[in-house]
Amino acid sequence: MADLRNLIKTDEQVNVYAISVDSPEQSREFAEKISADGKGSINYSILSDPGHRLIDAFGIRDPDYNGQKFEGIPHPSVYIIDKDGRVAWARVEKDYKERPINDEVRAALKNLKMIS
Repeated sequence: MADLRNLIKTDEQVNVYAISVDSPEQSREFAEKISADGKGSINYSILSDPGHRLIDAFGIRDPDYNGQKFEGIPHPSVYIIDKDGRVAWARVEKDYKERPINDEVRAALKNLKMIS
């Protein structure tokens, strides 16, 4: 999530949101931890989904965490939602070690004419 700081340039009209099962307080602490690396603070919102409603609506809950301490952890995912609220592009990884990278997301945004 630290790399998301570099996804969108200042003048681009794109909103970035991270969805977490953590509470708002835990997300705030996580954001502070990221900022402590000296590479800048996060420039996107971390939304709290402790009830897994959005995670389950998108079908990205990782079943490996069912019944575990961190119940409801989603697969690493990126969705680009267009101005009409439709999913215009998505990338979902099944392996938690794999993450969609910024270059792929930026290429998708360019292809969709959301950035230049």
